[in-house]
Amino acid sequence: MKPLGLFLATASVLGTLPASAQITVELADLQMTSGVQRSFLTHQGNVTVVNGLILGTGGPSQWDFSAGVGDETYHYEILPADQSPFSDPFTGAKLTEVRTVDSDGGTGWTFFNLTPGGRELHGFHDPVGNPTNPVTQFNNPVVDYPATIDYLDSWSVPTSYSTSVDIGGLVVPVNVGVTITSFVDGYGTLTLPTLGTVDVLRINELSLFDSMADVVGTPVPLGQSFVRSYLWISKEYGLVAQIASEGSTQAPPAEFDVAARYLRLSRFTAAPTPLRPIIRSVDYDEEGTAVTIICASVEGQNYLLEVSDNLRDWQSQGDPVQATGATVTFLDNLILFPSAERYYRVHRLPPG
Repeated sequence: MKPLGLFLATASVLGTLPASAQITVELADLQMTSGVQRSFLTHQGNVTVVNGLILGTGGPSQWDFSAGVGDETYHYEILPADQSPFSDPFTGAKLTEVRTVDSDGGTGWTFFNLTPGGRELHGFHDPVGNPTNPVTQFNNPVVDYPATIDYLDSWSVPTSYSTSVDIGGLVVPVNVGVTITSFVDGYGTLTLPTLGTVDVLRINELSLFDSMADVVGTPVPLGQSFVRSYLWISKEYGLVAQIASEGSTQAPPAEFDVAARYLRLSRFTAAPTPLRPIIRSVDYDEEGTAVTIICASVEGQNYLLEVSDNLRDWQSQGDPVQATGATVTFLDNLILFPSAERYYRVHRLPPG
């Protein structure tokens, strides 16, 4: 359920690396804020050979993905969701990641939020993967990346989405139940084509798709399919590599030789430095019982309002607020907190 790509692998893999240490990856390390750009080397075609690349569980391991065929590149950029022409079905999502295929300009969009619990995935618009019905809108968003990820962590998230299929010329609605089960089964280092070697955790993700058609009011099972994905994540760049199996009616084995997806990070551009939280306006209501404070912000960042009556002693007012655009708004209730003088300042909180 992550970025799509294909690739013929000729990279070598070296056994284990004793010096590597386990890391903890926080949500901020995954680099999912507006403005982040990534490029992944991949390949043209339906499958790629990944024999010997996956390795076993545990660690420390050393994955060397520095070499390999790369006749295709996928470019990714994170933007505010309302900048996508396909955002309408995903009204709850504030961010989107657009994938652009270098060779033909084809695009796909992933819609999500950043929440205190992790990345909340809302769905996809992917005409490349599904040209006849490109929208995958989850009936309930799922947290596919928790806020904190450690070696041996595991999580499982169920959801579903609606689509349709053509059965003998009859287009029928289909409900697809999805269960994504993830286990952090390895750690070590991974060497990239141009960005050097980074410490990583490896997530072993198994996705189950269970489809049920509604044929003139009669439920008709269409069967199950499985995809196993390995995702390598680092503190510096977030997702740095992915290997995913072909779809199968049974759970793919832990190690497989042919993949439908193989991506290696080759370029990374961090998000612009967040703006200082400059207060733009302070306004009383008509009764003089409340003050509205509007402050410049960066979408996805958390901000905290502080108040003082003497410019020396400051205290927080209310809970942190996550910005959903270029400004963030606070309300100060003067009935609950009366004061002859009132001063305000706003802090941008560190990620996590």
